[in-house]
Amino acid sequence: MEEIHYLLGNACNLDCDFCFWDIRMPDVSLDAKKRIIDQIVKTGISRVTVSGGEPLCSDNFLEVMDYMHKKDLEVILHTNGLKIDGATAKKIAPLVSRVSLTLDGISKETMVRMRKNSEITGHTLFLIGIFHSLGVPVNVKTLVTKANQDEIAAIGRTLNGMPVQYWSLLEFNPINRGRTNIGKFLISSKKFDEICLKAKNGFPSLDVRMRKYKNAESKYCFIAPNGEVYTHVTDKGDVKIGDLKHDELSSLISKIENPSS
Repeated sequence: MEEIHYLLGNACNLDCDFCFWDIRMPDVSLDAKKRIIDQIVKTGISRVTVSGGEPLCSDNFLEVMDYMHKKDLEVILHTNGLKIDGATAKKIAPLVSRVSLTLDGISKETMVRMRKNSEITGHTLFLIGIFHSLGVPVNVKTLVTKANQDEIAAIGRTLNGMPVQYWSLLEFNPINRGRTNIGKFLISSKKFDEICLKAKNGFPSLDVRMRKYKNAESKYCFIAPNGEVYTHVTDKGDVKIGDLKHDELSSLISKIENPSS
């Protein structure tokens, strides 16, 4: 395993109807977060993807990022970006190796359908420029659904020529809150493939990557805000395998990598 995903907090400043993580947990103390980070360091895995919820809604966000930086962890920050202004970006820049931003539409109407917020598009484009000026690579992720499928080409045209490391097209995964909103978002696997192929062919100068939830890596690990540890199991989805309150992360990862032992 090359990477661990750490859901820093459960709180979010958006209320998306397709949210994959709809399990409500209270924020934990800075010391508890440091203990989780120390467990990550002990595994020898040096790359951590930080997400949430929205990680910037978590208490002590910058202190946690600084602690990971001091532990020589390579941190990739997944964020909707709405809580990041120019000054905050300058504080984040030296603490991360890459920032992953959201862009699910161009028109305000589409962004309201997708994320109930019309300001994300403009702010994401602003942050791409800000982080580029600060020397931080940025990738952009787009969730492809029935609600925005007609704007994927427009997103590609907008990103084309911008300083974006790559553009990920993500398949909608109907779990948690998304399960109750399938009619609003679900498209067929065939349609998703067609949209991705059209984007790849239409924007050859962009590094376009497609991610299908059914093809998720089997050796996968994420840590919930309360220290519970999950992995992905084919045909079952994300399954809890332990809790860092009484399990060592190294031993849990060993179980993931060697399930028959």
